[in-house]
Amino acid sequence: MTSDGDRRRLALVLWNGNVGGAEVLSVALADQMRQLGIEATIVFIENPQPLVDRLPGKDIPYRCLGFSRGRDVLRHPRRYAAETARVGPDGALLLTCGYMGAALRAGGYRGSIVAVEHGDVLFARSQQMLWRMSRVTGAWADDIEVAVSDSIFKGLRQRPHARVARRIYNGIDPGQYASEAMPIDRTRDGDCVVAFAGRLIYGKGPDYLIEALAQVSSTPRMRLLIAGDGPERSRLESMAHSLGIGEQVEFLGLKHDMSGFWQMCDIAVVPSAEFIEACPMTPLEAMASGKPVIATRNGGLPELVIDGETGILVPRGDSMALAKALDLYAGNKALRLAHGASGKARVVEKFHINKCAQAYLALFDELAENYVTSRNPS
Repeated sequence: MTSDGDRRRLALVLWNGNVGGAEVLSVALADQMRQLGIEATIVFIENPQPLVDRLPGKDIPYRCLGFSRGRDVLRHPRRYAAETARVGPDGALLLTCGYMGAALRAGGYRGSIVAVEHGDVLFARSQQMLWRMSRVTGAWADDIEVAVSDSIFKGLRQRPHARVARRIYNGIDPGQYASEAMPIDRTRDGDCVVAFAGRLIYGKGPDYLIEALAQVSSTPRMRLLIAGDGPERSRLESMAHSLGIGEQVEFLGLKHDMSGFWQMCDIAVVPSAEFIEACPMTPLEAMASGKPVIATRNGGLPELVIDGETGILVPRGDSMALAKALDLYAGNKALRLAHGASGKARVVEKFHINKCAQAYLALFDELAENYVTSRNPS
């Protein structure tokens, strides 16, 4: 059952426009769903900036409730539900499992609700009473909850969750990254370029990467490009200078052209330590760009990066192991190219955005069929 003939209308609901993996995935899903004939619209509960800067050039409409904080949906559930139903009467894909779905139901929303678990179940706050209450209400409201990796699925099943739980890996469009005409290796100037992309917050691990860079002994010389911003930036800049490698580390700030960013580098690093990764977009983008990935054995990362095939896996918080992996790649261009090519093929085969979007649409099909069956029992 759809609201407009065979053209389904879905809302993808985000808290705000802060740029993170879950938000980037939502934009990619909305874009792909629209290419598949779905009227997909993004709904921002708070401010849509800066994520909306990634929408120009894409035919993705969006609406903004303009609430000052996410929990305002609990104070104004009717408005929240009405705005969501206006653009997504057939279904809502929610950024998170919890009271986002409960407030939608409380406001009178009658469409299908699919909520996505991006990793909150693995954090310490999962033991807090308010968090558990949010999980319980979300489990009541959500029709299906989706984990973005097997490690997250295991955590989801150990907490209050919807009656139906599934696993769907995140996806990207490989065609938006490296083309065959682009050079894969970027060491013509004699430097080997390492790249990190992510929020500069505690636990993401760029501090361990900077420590590792200071320990690298191989030639050619290594440079580190850091894309992203956050409260840790000033500390990281000071750290690089105190270790004597300030000239080798460049902080680029928030980047929207991630394809161009990855083409500037030879090696991608995902050094997350205390922060648990679910199914981050960063290694998928790098792999799609033909880059080898050094990643920590953290959360869902080993499900994305295959050790010795598409990259190198190292222990969390171990700067010496990171340095050894960097040394290995720096001195072996053939290995970098081989792992980069394998990573690109893996993204096309397993993490394509079309496969991801089709999997989510299949869930809404399943819910629609169950609705029709319940209304017309045999």
